[in-house]
Amino acid sequence: MIIKNIKKVLYLIIAVSIICNINIYASEDKPDEAIEYINGIREKVSVRSIENSKQLESSAANHSKYMSVNNNFSLIEESGNKYYRGRYSWDRASYYSYFNPYITEFINNNLDSYKNGVVDLINNPYSRISFLDPLYQHIGMGSYKDMYTYDLGGKSRDLTVKNKKIVIYPYDKMESVPITWENNYKINPYRDLDIESSNVGLPITLSYYSDKNKIRRIYNNDIKLENEDKGLEVKTKIILPQDDKYIDNSLIILPLKKLEYNTNYQVSINVDFIFQNSTIPSEKKSKYTVNFKTEAKDNPLDRAKFTEYLVKALKIDILEPKEVFKDIDIKSNDAKYIYTAYKNDLVSGFGDDTFRPNQNITKEQVYTLLIRAYEKENGEIKLNEYKSYSYSYHSVSNWAVNYMKKAEEIGLLSRVRSNELKGEITESEYKRIINLYQEIYNVKKDIN
Repeated sequence: MIIKNIKKVLYLIIAVSIICNINIYASEDKPDEAIEYINGIREKVSVRSIENSKQLESSAANHSKYMSVNNNFSLIEESGNKYYRGRYSWDRASYYSYFNPYITEFINNNLDSYKNGVVDLINNPYSRISFLDPLYQHIGMGSYKDMYTYDLGGKSRDLTVKNKKIVIYPYDKMESVPITWENNYKINPYRDLDIESSNVGLPITLSYYSDKNKIRRIYNNDIKLENEDKGLEVKTKIILPQDDKYIDNSLIILPLKKLEYNTNYQVSINVDFIFQNSTIPSEKKSKYTVNFKTEAKDNPLDRAKFTEYLVKALKIDILEPKEVFKDIDIKSNDAKYIYTAYKNDLVSGFGDDTFRPNQNITKEQVYTLLIRAYEKENGEIKLNEYKSYSYSYHSVSNWAVNYMKKAEEIGLLSRVRSNELKGEITESEYKRIINLYQEIYNVKKDIN
């Protein structure tokens, strides 16, 4: 956490300067969804809920504006710059009349939403320790253009049971745990290991929260991560607070390979807690067990399934299928959706009169077809000749560039890296995009 100690401030500046790469439409972004996500996890680990603070929200919003206007991605503000409100996060919080003594701040750039920023922060072991800390009871989030700021504030942990709280994440009986994890911090827990980031599992943490018992060391008696379905132990690296200057009350378990889909795992921990105050007895052989299940595999979306999803999402009246494509059996379930989409000018086939229903569809194709559907109902989307559209479209397929710009124009897409638009789309990615499309379409419909 940030306290008024310059050394710790410098550590945290390095630790929480996140480099993120995506920024999809977020003008309708709501902090409420992010807070609900945090509190859903806090409830599972029996930590009191966190509340929105208007003062911290103002501080966070101004700091995001400060970073953007001054082109300065940093936790520290420099006097004399535009929108300067205080050098450190607690100075800025005080400026906006938030006076609780504990403040910690996280910054991010090029996000797609407050919520996904929080998901990233909780998936990262270093920031997770703060987000699940009962010390923090207030949060404020603010964004300006590409800059996002998250401020946490609190007064005390107010722990009534043995003056401590043990939190393990992933929590017991958690489902859909990611099988892999990529670091967006400048501080990488895998930094000393020669391993590709896409080949490691989600870091696991145990945190000992207490206002009284300050940890000096944690001794590892026995810590294991086991694939329960196969009865195999997963190789891990254990990071203890005495070995990592960025943590002081937690241990981190690093799976050294990515986990398996839809699989049950068990974490067993046996440790000794040694405290800074020698008059407080050590807690020996403290044992904890947590079971969790990983996410199911997210399959690519093929052309037939996408067409079915699209017709249903747009609520188009289903037509009796006729033969159009030689590789589509009109007696099949796919035929009615493909024919309906074809007759509504949403999809087309290939030059050899085939539709290729089992071929996976790409992200470029999905955005293109959604824009066609939108224009069919609302007329052509006019591009603004004076607007600077996304910097990354130079490497998008030539035929897709204008469709991507139109998607950006209506808020379906905004300033993404070109490689985020390349390749096949998965079912979960499609669901996120179609949900946003329906929100935009319904708003347009209400206006008309």
